[in-house]
Amino acid sequence: MPMPTKHRWTATTSVLCGCLLLTVACGAAPLLTSVTAHVGTVLVPSALGVPFGLPGLRATPLGGTTWAWQLTEDFAATVLCAVAVLRVRRHVRLRPDGGRVRRLAAGWTALVAGGAVAGTWRGLVVARMVEAGWGGWCGYAVAGAVFGAVWGVVLGWLPGALTACAPPSGPRRSPHV
Repeated sequence: MPMPTKHRWTATTSVLCGCLLLTVACGAAPLLTSVTAHVGTVLVPSALGVPFGLPGLRATPLGGTTWAWQLTEDFAATVLCAVAVLRVRRHVRLRPDGGRVRRLAAGWTALVAGGAVAGTWRGLVVARMVEAGWGGWCGYAVAGAVFGAVWGVVLGWLPGALTACAPPSGPRRSPHV
C-alpha cells in the first residue's frame, strides 16, 4: 500500500501561487482593459512592439488574437512560473535557514527572472510575427527581457510576500546520516 504523501506549504508553492495569480490577473480582460484605460502610459512600450505586462494565462484568445498567439502567451506564463520556482528552490537549497527578508528577496527576484525569460520568449515571438531581420530578433528579445524584468520589479512584491510568509524549511540533514 503506498504511503500517503505529506503536503506542506513551502516557499516554492508560495512563489508558484503568486506567479499563477499574477499571470491569471494579467490575462483577465476586465483588469487588462481597466489598467490600460486609466494608466494609458503603460501602453507606450507596446506601441514600439514590446510585449505588454506579464504574460496572461487564459483559456481563450483575447479579442482578435489567434489561438497560436494565445498558446505562445500560455507557454510564456508557464515558463515564467517554472523559472520562478527554480529560482526559489535554489534559494531554499542554498540557504535553508534564511530569514523572512531573504525569502522576500528570493520571491521578488524570482518574478524578475521569470519575467525576463518569459519576456525574451515573447519578444522572439513578436520578431517572428513581424518577420524582423537579425537585428530585430535581437532587439525584440532584449526589449522583451528588459520590460519583463521591469514588470517583475513592479509586481514582484506579491510572490515575494507570499514566499516570506511560508514557513522556513530549516537546516537540511544529509541523507547519509
